[in-house]
Amino acid sequence: MKKILFALALFFIMNLNLVALTMKEKIQQDLSKVGVEQEIIDETVKLDKKFGEGFVEEDGDGKKATESKDEWEKLYQKDKKNYVALERLIESYFVTGIPNDPQKKKYVSEYLKMNIPEDRKNFVLGMDFWNCSENKDIKNEYFEKVKKISDNQYYLKTIDFFEYILKETENIKEDGNPKLMKQKVDEITQKMDEIDKILDNKNLLEKYRISDEEAYSTQLSFFMVGGILKVFTGDTEGMVNDFINKIANKKISKEVAEYNKNKEMMTVMTIQMAMALKGFFGEMSEKEITKLEKLTKKLQDTEMYKRILMTSVNDKNNGK
Repeated sequence: MKKILFALALFFIMNLNLVALTMKEKIQQDLSKVGVEQEIIDETVKLDKKFGEGFVEEDGDGKKATESKDEWEKLYQKDKKNYVALERLIESYFVTGIPNDPQKKKYVSEYLKMNIPEDRKNFVLGMDFWNCSENKDIKNEYFEKVKKISDNQYYLKTIDFFEYILKETENIKEDGNPKLMKQKVDEITQKMDEIDKILDNKNLLEKYRISDEEAYSTQLSFFMVGGILKVFTGDTEGMVNDFINKIANKKISKEVAEYNKNKEMMTVMTIQMAMALKGFFGEMSEKEITKLEKLTKKLQDTEMYKRILMTSVNDKNNGK
């Protein structure tokens, strides 16, 4: 009996560091350290959960609108130590696509003065500029600083990935050399796999302060990059199989799924579109048609597809 109890104790000790870091826990821990009041922390958690990923919506005129911007701004003004709110606010300004917005510049300046790690600040801003700006110099400015001051392997490998994509863009065009394109796609996939290993390691997620919600969101983003590149090389089947085998049946919590529901929907829609285009534009043999039908069935049997279907049914029943 003592041996059994000892074994159980040892098991739990070994797994203490494997406890997931949720967004709620991350925000609570991070903002407590800089002295943000609990009431404001609770509001931040609530607002973050409300918007999750994909807070950008289209307004009636088809222009980009950010419902979140005003709410994050209001929350940040309550306590200017709340750098989580400021990060989301700056992101909201970036996605509106207004160049040289003076208010955005003001908030970026305030963010750079925050009492938080320099590598985090520069990585966050580098990613904002990368995703929403054509200014290569500014992207490089922030990323270069991270490379000089940080030993955070998640930051460094992610920057290496983006820099490689930028450098090799011309080599992976659809009308490029097929052999060269495949080589480049394989190299990009290898870099993504290195990052994926970090995102699947609970110890490293805790070390680098990445929540489960953020890790899954990033994995979805990287899958989309790799998947689209495979389609460019004519390997639509490879894209779908990668999706099914690597991510569509991942065991994730209800909170992680809810946080990323818009991104999951976008991922599945992109895959369906790629499959439809293959069937529409390509001359397919009967064997290829059968293979595509089987892939479609496998896609519909995945956990992610079922989640999206269930969400759509619930939204319809609730009149959304």
